[in-house]
Parts: sequence; C-alpha cells; structure tokens
Amino acid sequence: MRIADKFKEQFNPGFYSRIDTNHPLDIYVGIDDENHYALEFRGVFTHQRIKSSNSIGIKHYQAQDFSGMIFYLKDLDMFDTFCVLCDDIISSTIDTFDDQQGYKMLINRYYAWRKMLQSKHSILHEQEIMGLIGELLFLRDFMIPTYGEDVALLSWSGQELTHKDFSLNDTWYEVKAINTGKTTVKISSLEQLQSTIEGELAVFQLEKMSPAYDGVDINKLATGILNNLSTDENKDIFISKLFDSKFSFESVYSEYVYEITLCERFNVTASFPKLTRDDVNEAIAKAQYELILTEIQGYRIDWKYGNR
Repeated sequence: MRIADKFKEQFNPGFYSRIDTNHPLDIYVGIDDENHYALEFRGVFTHQRIKSSNSIGIKHYQAQDFSGMIFYLKDLDMFDTFCVLCDDIISSTIDTFDDQQGYKMLINRYYAWRKMLQSKHSILHEQEIMGLIGELLFLRDFMIPTYGEDVALLSWSGQELTHKDFSLNDTWYEVKAINTGKTTVKISSLEQLQSTIEGELAVFQLEKMSPAYDGVDINKLATGILNNLSTDENKDIFISKLFDSKFSFESVYSEYVYEITLCERFNVTASFPKLTRDDVNEAIAKAQYELILTEIQGYRIDWKYGNR
C-alpha cells in the first residue's frame, strides 16, 4: 500500500500504524496530536538536535523503554513530497537492524530532501514537464544501463549552466520531447548542438492521454528512478538535480500522462545540419531554429527503444 493511502486511513489524532510488520525498524505513520500527517520512529537511540524545515517539523520524546522521533507535515501543499520522503526513508532502512544506525539514516534521508522541502517551486509548464520527462526517460533507459548510475547522474546537467543535457569526456547527449505527430524539433540556442566532439540528439515523441491511462507521468517516473538507485549518495544527487530542475512532487503532475509513441537517436557529426556560433555574425546574440525530422533520418541510429 502506498504511504499516501496509509496516511489517509488515519482519522484520529495521536493514532499511528506500523508501516510494515516485516520492516526491521519500528516506523509508524499516522496523525500527531496536533492533527499533522506524521512519520514516527521508535527505538533505543541517542538523539541530536535537528532543525525543522519550512514544511516539515521534527520533535523528539523519551518514553520509559524507548526514544521517539516524529517528522510531521506543517504545509499541506507539500503532502506529495512528504509521502515520497517517507517512502524513501522506509526503503533506505529496509536492511537496517540497529536502532542508532537507523536513526542516523533517517536523519540523513531528511537532510537529502531538506532543500526540496524548504522552498516550493511554481508548477512547471507542460512543455517543461515534457522536457523533463524526456531527460528522465533517457537517464533511466539509456544512460544508467550504458554508463552506470554514478557516471549517468554526474553527467546529467539538470538546470546547470551547460548547453548539453548529458556531458561526458568523449561525447554528449541532447534530449528533446515533442508532441506526437510534430514534424520538427526546436533547438533552443546556437550552442546546443555545437561541440568539438561528436554527440547525439535524442527525440521522444509523447502523446498526451487521459489521467486514468496507465502511461508515463513525471511523479511515477521520478519515484521509480529514485527507488531503483542503489546508494543513498546517488539518491541525494538525483533529488538535488530534480530540485535544480524546479521539480517537486505535486499531485497536479499526475494529470499529465503520456504515451511514448517514438524515440529516435541521431548522430550529431560535423556534417549534421545545425546552426552554431561559428555560422552567424558576431552581432547576433542568440538564435533558435527547428530541424525537420524527416530530413535528418540519414543520421538516425538503429536503436530499438522499449517502453517500460
């Protein structure tokens, strides 16, 4: 059962239920005495002073036989992000049998999420949602299988001030997402396809579906990647990159559901049709252009993309 559903089963302040009878740590979810959604950890541990965020409060207490720590949600607008944090805490401690170590891991997971919990971004526009979906799909289905988690995550630019979505020492990848049936793809700057080394352009075609359709939505996509990362360090990097991309987990994003109808990769070689800084007069500060997809098929890479 999803954590969000377990929360919504609770109605009485002060009532908690254990998240899983098989989990080695005593972790509970429920409603605290002040009617906040809360996650509680009970065990034998020495607590430390932890500063709350704008949306998440933290309190400790001492019972006769155990200590307790509670994360509670102060800002209901952050409910979806809080639920993903709780899921991350639960999955990250599934093999932890020592209470003191478990307490440290809970705190570490909270600190990894603190930046996203501290401030709230405005909702992304649909083209921004599609663009980030494209990058996440490429990360999940090509970069991680090809290069491994560590290299793939470090190569992902997110919203860093670079012109390529993924950059490595000897190649690079630019990822675009367009509506199904669109015949062109927009290149946003003169620098986007410019490089002294060859790279690739990947283009996802996405068809918008009804929210009830079992397709790709950005919340499920990001959560799935997060849950499959093998180390807390990589999870931390991924969460930070999501935040830098102005993304936070919001229920409204579940209304944007897509079917992947096509994904193509193209070799961007010296002869690939493109405009670069070297092609225009220095008086031109910036420029955008569109490539006709049918006209670049000669550069297409033979790649069978399988939807997940």
